[in-house]
Amino acid sequence: MKFIILGFMLLGLVACTTADPLVPTNSITVAIQKQHPKEVKSLKKGVRIYFQPKSTMIDEEYQPALSVAAQLLQANKNFALQIEGHTDSSGSLASNNKVSLNRANLVKDYLINEYKVNPEQLMILGSGPTKPIADNKTADGKAKNRRVEVILKIK
Repeated sequence: MKFIILGFMLLGLVACTTADPLVPTNSITVAIQKQHPKEVKSLKKGVRIYFQPKSTMIDEEYQPALSVAAQLLQANKNFALQIEGHTDSSGSLASNNKVSLNRANLVKDYLINEYKVNPEQLMILGSGPTKPIADNKTADGKAKNRRVEVILKIK
């Protein structure tokens, strides 16, 4: 009888924690998700970090999302961040590819240096101007294309 009750309790626990693709596997990740639901939801969809032309500065408005990302990575070694840099179409393809990778590495280095995130949980990509989200013919469109996208994943 004790084993049956324990079995049902374990089944209930598993059922409660597997509904979401980003499974909260411990009390720390659950607490982070409860404390920062907006940031966690944004990270699952992808946080866009925008840059000024030729800039490599991370604006402080993105620091709360990056802080929550770091906390989640530290709490769950099965989580990873995909960090993908993008540019507008100004300049040469080679230059834009370098800038996009530099920006992605800037976010990676920030997470490692500020929050001691494990580098093995960070996947870096530099896509240059190949994946625009807006028209590169306008200043507003170019500004939207100068970005790093940070997405929370499961390894």
